Amino acid sequence: MIENIGWIGSVLLAFCAVPEVYRTFKDSKCHAGWGLLLTWYLGEILSIIFILSTSAQSQLIFNYSLNIFLLSIMIYYKVNRNE
Repeated sequence: MIENIGWIGSVLLAFCAVPEVYRTFKDSKCHAGWGLLLTWYLGEILSIIFILSTSAQSQLIFNYSLNIFLLSIMIYYKVNRNE
């Protein structure tokens, strides 16, 4: 039961960037600020390194990996498509 709660939380946190990525694709521009993008991205990278070096829990690996992927999309648009 508690593992299911962990999965639900991880899925919700992992997908919370989806609306912003959709908006980024729609506008061909990332609206999120550099402070948010860089601290979020660095936090995800450091967290996944920690989890992989200790007791890898699949819920957390899923969450961090998906967030890194989605953040990479937003950072790409921020670097290449913003004025």
